[in-house]
Amino acid sequence: MIVSNTTIDRPAGLKDQATAKETGGLSGRPLFDKSTKMLAETYRRVEGQFPLVGVGGIASADDAYAKIAAGATLVQLYSAMVFKGFGLVGEIKEGLTARLMRDGLSSVTDLVGKSNADWRLT
Repeated sequence: MIVSNTTIDRPAGLKDQATAKETGGLSGRPLFDKSTKMLAETYRRVEGQFPLVGVGGIASADDAYAKIAAGATLVQLYSAMVFKGFGLVGEIKEGLTARLMRDGLSSVTDLVGKSNADWRLT
């Protein structure tokens, strides 16, 4: 299940106020926190019954790590690849491997849901 890849909400911190007034879906970095909270909530509700895909603002290994720790079993990149190119995939893979080793985890599976409680809807 893909969780929260777009929103019609406009976060207060958008740099371009003209864009902030547009209608339609917003995706990418401005969506990161909200989509991660929705992912974590979904993870708590489905209790591991099926895989969840974390999306929304993933542009680095830290972002992917956070999505997985919130409950994603997979992550999807889109906006960041438009701006950074396909090399981003390798960077994220290497970064995830380093972070897993740093935290004493043997696989991505061991990370799924580890920091779920840190992401709460308000």
